[in-house]
Amino acid sequence: MAHVAEWKKKAVAGLEELIKAHPVIAISSIESLPASQFQEIREKLRDQAVVKVAKLKLLKLAFENSGVKGLGQLEGHMEGPTAVIFSDVNPFKLYNFLKKNKSMAPARAGQAAPYDIVVPKGDTGLPPGPALGELKVAGINARIDGGSIKVMKDSTVAKEGDTITEEQAAALSKLGLKPMEVGMTLEAALENGMIFTSEILDISEEETLSNIQKAYMSGFNLAFNAGYFMKENIETFLQKASTEARNLGVEASILDKGIVEDLLAKGEMQAKAISSLVKEA
Repeated sequence: MAHVAEWKKKAVAGLEELIKAHPVIAISSIESLPASQFQEIREKLRDQAVVKVAKLKLLKLAFENSGVKGLGQLEGHMEGPTAVIFSDVNPFKLYNFLKKNKSMAPARAGQAAPYDIVVPKGDTGLPPGPALGELKVAGINARIDGGSIKVMKDSTVAKEGDTITEEQAAALSKLGLKPMEVGMTLEAALENGMIFTSEILDISEEETLSNIQKAYMSGFNLAFNAGYFMKENIETFLQKASTEARNLGVEASILDKGIVEDLLAKGEMQAKAISSLVKEA
């Protein structure tokens, strides 16, 4: 660091302090993210995390100097515009927060279509004029009808993965369509020496909870049917035993204070049945 500018030394030292002060270090892509939205998300994270943007060389140097195990594994996820998140929040909650704070934005020329972008059939509300030519150039089946421009049938502007052209971006913007999802995308996170990639972190809380509940009930039923006693099912076993004992006592007419009322009810029903037969005879 002897020949490194002083501001770079301070930047690396600051990053090292943040690394050592937080158990979770995450890498987030901020490619194509407008500065205004980045600042908005950063503000929302203020009480949960510290978000820093720095040159990749400085980040890698801070990672090496910190001595924190596993940080080197994050370097493979630092491509293009990158932000580093230092947090005490576990990676799953952090990923979910960033995912929920994404929004839709207009398409720009050069971006890849995230899915098949289709302009639906219907009235665009646009008056006759140059807009019609712009729509047609973008591959939209449109014409003037009833004093406005109408899309005559569903038109695919771009297939998933296609690079969006200037003409397509202009046409989509003219129609007020926002096909691009923008926000901070958490690529990977380090916690306690373990790396969690986006594929691992991208889970549904509702689906996960449902799966846990199903697994619990399956385990509970298996243990109960196999006669395996646990603190979780002992009450159910006792209820079953009590019911079976009561039924046995009633069927065998065993006089016991716990089933006297049941026996009296049984006797009353039998007496009514006999009385009914006598009357019919």
